[in-house]
Amino acid sequence: MSTALPVPAARSHRKSWEVAAAHPMVRVRRIGYAVLTLQLAVSLAWSSLLYSRFATTFDFSMFQQAWVLIAHGNLNPYNTIKDIYFWQDHTELFMWPIALLYWVWPHGVTLLWVQDICVVAAEAVAFTWICELAQRRRPGIDARWLACIGLLLLVANPWIWWSISWDFHSETTAMPFALLLAWDLYHGRRRAWLWVLPLLSNGDVAATYVAAIGLGALLRRGFRVQSLVLVAAGVIATAIITLIHGNLGSGGGLQGYAYLVNSGKSTAHLGLGALVRGIAQHPGNVASELWSKRADIWANTAPSGLPGFGFLWLLPMVLNIVTANNLFAGLLFAAPGFQSLPLYIFLPVGTVAVLAIVGQRRRRIALVLCAFVVVQAVGYAVIWLPRTPGQWLRVPAATAATLAHVQAQIPNSAEVIASQGVMGPFAGRLDIRPLFGPGSIPVQHGQLWIVITPTAGIETLQTSAAMALTAELAGPLHATLVTRANGVWAFRWSPPAGVRELSVPSGNGQVNAWPSPGVAGRAVLTSQEADWHVASTGSRGYVTNGLQWREKPGKFQATVRLSATGPVNVEVWNDNCGTLLARRTVASTTVENVSMPVNATAGCQLRAYSGWSIFHADFIPPPSGQLLEVRVWSPGDETVNVYRAALTAAR
Repeated sequence: MSTALPVPAARSHRKSWEVAAAHPMVRVRRIGYAVLTLQLAVSLAWSSLLYSRFATTFDFSMFQQAWVLIAHGNLNPYNTIKDIYFWQDHTELFMWPIALLYWVWPHGVTLLWVQDICVVAAEAVAFTWICELAQRRRPGIDARWLACIGLLLLVANPWIWWSISWDFHSETTAMPFALLLAWDLYHGRRRAWLWVLPLLSNGDVAATYVAAIGLGALLRRGFRVQSLVLVAAGVIATAIITLIHGNLGSGGGLQGYAYLVNSGKSTAHLGLGALVRGIAQHPGNVASELWSKRADIWANTAPSGLPGFGFLWLLPMVLNIVTANNLFAGLLFAAPGFQSLPLYIFLPVGTVAVLAIVGQRRRRIALVLCAFVVVQAVGYAVIWLPRTPGQWLRVPAATAATLAHVQAQIPNSAEVIASQGVMGPFAGRLDIRPLFGPGSIPVQHGQLWIVITPTAGIETLQTSAAMALTAELAGPLHATLVTRANGVWAFRWSPPAGVRELSVPSGNGQVNAWPSPGVAGRAVLTSQEADWHVASTGSRGYVTNGLQWREKPGKFQATVRLSATGPVNVEVWNDNCGTLLARRTVASTTVENVSMPVNATAGCQLRAYSGWSIFHADFIPPPSGQLLEVRVWSPGDETVNVYRAALTAAR
C-alpha cells in the first residue's frame, strides 16, 4: 500500500505545464552551448594558426615575456619592450597565477588559448542569462526565438573574433568574472562576491568594470549597500593604481584625456581630480568628441543590439565602455577591437531583455525591433568576418617557417631585437626589443640577434629603413648574417665594448638592393659587402622590387646602379594607388647609375577599409605620404645585376 501523500490537482497541473514549457528551452540551451563549444574549437584553432605564423606583435610580447619570467621565478619582471616593470603597464596581477600554466604547456600559444576560453566562457554566462530573461518575460516560442537572437548576437559579432585575433589583453580574461559578477548580482546571489577579486586582478580597466556593475546594481531594491561597496571598490582600486603609476600602458595614464580639460589643449601631468574638474568645466569637449566618433560608437554597439541600451541594469557598464574608449584621444581605443569587448558580450543580454519587455506590451513593435537587430548582426558579420584573416594573418607560411628555424637557433639567454609584426613568439626571454621606427635601441653586452622582416606582418618600420638596417648590420657593424630567406634577415651580433645602443636608420636616400630580390632575382652575397647585389635568374619578371620610400607629394629623382647584357626597364610606382609614375628602358650597359625624373605631385592617400553603408567603422588611417617603389624588370635571357637605388627630392 502506497504511503505517498496526494498532490493537489491544480498544483500538479501547474507543475506539468511548467515542465512542458521548459523542455523546448532546455533544447535551445543545449543547442546554444553546442554552438559556443564549436566557436571555442574554431577559436583555439585560429589562435594556434596565428601563433604558428608569427602573427603576434608588440602587445602579445609583453605578456609572453612576463609569463615566462614569472614562471621561472622572476616575480617582478621588467618589461623591456616599454622599459617599465610589467605591473606598471596596467597592474594586471592575474599574470602571476596564470604563469603556473607555463609548466603545463610551455608555449606562448597557451596565452591565446586562455584568452579564447575566457571569451567563450563569458559568452556562455551571457547566453544562460539571456535564456533566463527570455523565459521569464516571454515563456513559450517567443522565449526560444529571443534566445536564438541572443546567441546570434554573440557568435556572429565580427568584433569578438577581431578581439581574440589582436594579440592578448586583460579585457578578455576579465570578461567571465565581469559577467558572473553582474549575473549573480542580478539574481541576488551571495556568491557574487567571489568574482570581485579575480576581476580586480585584471588591472585598472577591470576596476572600472567593478564600479560600473555596482552602479547598475543600485537600480535594484535591496542592493544599495552591496552596490555602494562595489562602486567604492572599483573607484578606490582605480585611484590607487593611478597614484602608484600602475596604468602607464594607457597612453601615459590619464594624458590621453588631457585635451578635454581646456578647450582641446593638452595638459602635462594631469591628475584624476584635475581631469574631473576640467571635464565638468568644459562639457562641450566631451560632446564634440563623442559626436566626432559616432561612426565607431555605432559600429561597436549595432552588431550587439542597440535596444540593449534600454536595459538599465547594464547601462552604466555600457556607458563606461563607450565614454572611456571614445573620449581617449584618437581612434586607437574607439575603433572596434578588444577595448570594447564588454559591449559585445553585455549588450546582447540587455537587448534580449528589452525585446522581451517590449514584446509583453507591443508585440508588433518587438517584431520590428527583432528584425532590425538581426539585420544589423548579419550585415556586420557578412561584411567584416571575411576580412578577419586579411587583417590579422599577414605572415606567409614560408616566412613563418623561416622564422621558426631562426627561433630554434637563438639561445634563451640571448637578447633579441625583432620586427614588431613578428616579434611575439621571440618574447619569452629576459630581453626583447621591437623594431618600431628610426631611433636608438639599448643593447647589452653578449650575444644579440636581430630579426628583420621588411614586408611581413603588421609593421610600422618603413621598408627602406629595414633595408638600410640590414646594410648597416652586414657592413659597418660586422654582424654575422645567419639566415636570408623568404623575406627574413637574421643577424647575430656581439656589440663591441662601449657600444650601448643600436641605431635604426631612417631609410632616406640610398638603399641596397640585395635585401629585396624579385621573382626573377636572387641575392648575391659571396664577395665583399660593398659588392653585394641582386642578380637575375634568367626568368622574365622583376629582378628586384620592394625598394620603397614614403614621401610627401612632389618631384623626385630616382637613381639605380645596375649592369645588364640586354634591355631592362627601370620603373617607379606609387604603391598607394598602383600607378606607374616613370619608366626608362636601358640597353645593355656596364655598371652605371641610371637616373630619371619622377613626378609624384598628384598623390593618393591610402585609406583603411571602412565597410559599407550603415555597416561602417573608422580605423586608424595608414601612414600619410606616398609609398614610392623602385623596380627593375627584365624580359629574361640576359644577365642583370642591381646594386642599389636612391630616391631624392628634385631641385
